[in-house]
Amino acid sequence: MITLAASDTLAGTADVASQVTFSVFGLQLTVATGAEAFQCLYRGQLGNSAATLYTSTGVVTFIKSMSVVNCDTVSHTFQLFTGGTTAAYAITPVVTLPAAGWADYVDGAGWQVFNSSGIVQTGSYGPVDVQTFTTPGAGTWTKPTTFTVKAVRVIAYGAGGGGGGGGALATGAATVRTGGCGGGGGCRVEAQYNGADLASSESLSVGSGVGTGGAGGASGAVGITGTAGGNTTFSSGAKLLSAFGGGGGCPGQITALAGAGGAGGGSQNAGGSGTTSAANGGGPGTGSAPNGTCGCNSLASAGNVSAAEYGGAAGGGHTNVPAQSLGGTSTFGGGGGGVGCGANSTPTLVTGTAGGAHGVSGSGGGGATGNTGATPTVGQPGADGTMYVGGTGGGGGGGTITANTAGMNGGKGGLCGGGGGGGGVGCNTSGGGNGGDGGNGAVYVISW
Repeated sequence: MITLAASDTLAGTADVASQVTFSVFGLQLTVATGAEAFQCLYRGQLGNSAATLYTSTGVVTFIKSMSVVNCDTVSHTFQLFTGGTTAAYAITPVVTLPAAGWADYVDGAGWQVFNSSGIVQTGSYGPVDVQTFTTPGAGTWTKPTTFTVKAVRVIAYGAGGGGGGGGALATGAATVRTGGCGGGGGCRVEAQYNGADLASSESLSVGSGVGTGGAGGASGAVGITGTAGGNTTFSSGAKLLSAFGGGGGCPGQITALAGAGGAGGGSQNAGGSGTTSAANGGGPGTGSAPNGTCGCNSLASAGNVSAAEYGGAAGGGHTNVPAQSLGGTSTFGGGGGGVGCGANSTPTLVTGTAGGAHGVSGSGGGGATGNTGATPTVGQPGADGTMYVGGTGGGGGGGTITANTAGMNGGKGGLCGGGGGGGGVGCNTSGGGNGGDGGNGAVYVISW
């Protein structure tokens, strides 16, 4: 607790003027009457020399909270004092604020420093180190050396599967043709290690979703199946942590066939890629009712797939009519991609579907599907994930039955395992749209 006696002062300084905003709140106690009042004691920007900010005139003041915000794009420092403005009166060391970061003090809890993303950098319990890896391929985590690492938390996502390419009928005949199905989402896993059990550096690999979208079919041809997303790993041997990628979506057809999205990745194996029948989610567990890190099974129907928990969601699928389903959802893992636009036997266009996000089964919420018709548009990309939740699925591409017009590409899955959307159907001399790539995996390592 920081207490200011009557007539005592609180002072502060920063390394530069007019870039560091300081706010302080406290309880003022009038001793003679016992009256208490909670007040904002000061709010303003610190100067570059120590100056009094608040005087506890006629009351005893109990500091309850303080906030120091760096308004600049480069790091700055600050220091606080009570009872004077020289080093002898300092109540903090010289504290460094990251660019656009801030520091909070709460009575009873102490100080914490945050970066611009809100991730804790240091706290009253000691320093915290956060290392983020989102570039596909091999990488290395290096144990911090500026403090003794006591515990390490690792969060990993497998990459999302690519959407299937859309089919393209060579004529405008009254024949069913279908868009590509959505790719499955990547799994989210995490583990906590004793700091002493990890070496000074540990190898890791981030799964890739690049190039996983299936190509659209040429005129008169079916599309290409999406490719499964890459697996993400941290460490090796008994310490190995693995997050598997989602499966690729079934390609669009030029006859009345059903199609399944890619299944969700799990913590034991990758999701299966969709065909004209359902694909199995990655284990452990049962993908028809996925719990924990089990990936969700896909369906070759318009029914809503089950919502996954930490496993990847399934991509959207369709019937042979076609009737189409939304990309599947996962509470914490990657969402499934949506289905590309198709057409029934009339022929009438059947609008594609959105990718899945993190709501209940059948809620969609990922990238929107593209527009259909004479000038179709691409499916929208899924939103990138964070260390807390996976990326959302890309939307299905728009399609057309207008002569000599190409179907459009599905949306890319969001970073952290979102599945790619399927490509839309094309007509006559033009091809179907490409499936969207799955979102890359990621590794987050927090040490303290």
